Amino acid sequence: MRDLVRESGLPRETIHFYIHQGLLPKAVKTGRNTALYTLEHLERLRRIRELQERQFLPLKAIRAVLDDTADEHFTPEQEDLVRRVRGSLGGWVHAQQSPSVAVSDFVPSRVPRHELRDLTEAGLISVHGRADHGRLSEDDAVILECWAQFKEAGLGPDKGVAPSEFRLYDAAMEQLVRKEARLALRAYEGAPVEEISAVVEQAAPIIGRLLSAMHRKKLRQFLAEVGGNGAEHPAR
Repeated sequence: MRDLVRESGLPRETIHFYIHQGLLPKAVKTGRNTALYTLEHLERLRRIRELQERQFLPLKAIRAVLDDTADEHFTPEQEDLVRRVRGSLGGWVHAQQSPSVAVSDFVPSRVPRHELRDLTEAGLISVHGRADHGRLSEDDAVILECWAQFKEAGLGPDKGVAPSEFRLYDAAMEQLVRKEARLALRAYEGAPVEEISAVVEQAAPIIGRLLSAMHRKKLRQFLAEVGGNGAEHPAR
């Protein structure tokens, strides 16, 4: 425990609390007053701290993320297949990531410099070059555009919503992509790389539309269900 406290930077009481909450596995007892903590405990503590400090997730959500990622590691064979698919999709992968959009298209007219900095420090976008004189990939330009539209829709700092709130979506997408990858690798095990690459290219826009429709549907369900059915329909 003394070593775990030193390496993690967390107090003993916090670590015991996480164990009690089921966020950490129990130590292996090696004696009446001694117990063994492993590298797994340290790595999980660092992950919990990251989810709290960078993504502001409550403990219940952190437990769900940790349970979801317990078996997220890919085999060496799967990693090799992913590398070969990436090589086959080189142009498709890099097309959206090349810094082709000027930051000055957004900053400071629609996004102040400090908000650009917040998005960058949160790991949500990457600026190539010097701050507001740099460039963005097309994907990052869309993220910046969406933040500007968020504010225009009334969900900005004046309402207590910070740019880092987009971590919510970033964390959800990270988990979704890893699950998609495991699904695809299982379904196409032994298939030619070219076949898998073609599926990725064709499925990506379909999944984008699917996610949009599902989010819209869940939002409507939330508005219809939460709070009960006490409201009367307006008179016609």
